[in-house]
Amino acid sequence: MSKELHLCVVMSDSYFPIYQKIFNRTLPKEFDSVNILHIRDHNSLPGLVGERNFKAINYKKLEFVSKLMFTHEGDNLLVLDVDIVCFSELKNEINSLLENYDMVFQRMPDNHKVMPYGIGVWGLQCSKKNMIFLAKEVLPRAEALKLSKEMWAQLHSTGRPVPEKWFHYLNGKQEYYDGDQCVINAALLESELGKDINVQLLPSTYATDNVAPKDSTSYKLYHATTSGQTVEEKATTLVNVYENIKRKIE
Repeated sequence: MSKELHLCVVMSDSYFPIYQKIFNRTLPKEFDSVNILHIRDHNSLPGLVGERNFKAINYKKLEFVSKLMFTHEGDNLLVLDVDIVCFSELKNEINSLLENYDMVFQRMPDNHKVMPYGIGVWGLQCSKKNMIFLAKEVLPRAEALKLSKEMWAQLHSTGRPVPEKWFHYLNGKQEYYDGDQCVINAALLESELGKDINVQLLPSTYATDNVAPKDSTSYKLYHATTSGQTVEEKATTLVNVYENIKRKIE
């Protein structure tokens, strides 16, 4: 018997127009439940990685994912960013991959070798193994996302010790976490529990600006990862890509 696949979506107010204009329109109706966390007390514009509200939203996202895993224990969970358009159903392929892997991630461009796992599209088993991993390795690291630059500076000036997990070494040196993607990558690549998580990258049909299938008719989804765009520009990009690719598919 195949597992149910539940959807997880997290957004702040600034992303709500994208959700309304295109994301919800293209989302397949195959999910067994759609779980949306609309964050109202923090807001951040697209691309502001490392900004205080961005990090706070990312912390709440990881906390929400952890809670949903308990809610849907025994099933599978798919976490999607809002700046995505879908071209086909996803459930069967994601569930099939999760029969053999604990987690699957969107493929990052080749120049992101130190941080290979893209969490704009993140599928995971709601298993005890993954729950323990999130509780012991992901959420303790994510606590650092609650700290602003000013708070970090105060800690540094006072010389107060901070937990070792509040730093990562993905680039070969000690650095602060600036978002959920480096938290997940560090937890997987720098911890013993992470090394035991069986991970697979999704095919290029789960496309981004820099990763795309050779055949334009084989897109599963497209994730607009270009930084520097306003919400309106990003929504327009997504609509244009969707209409262009959909014409080719049809």
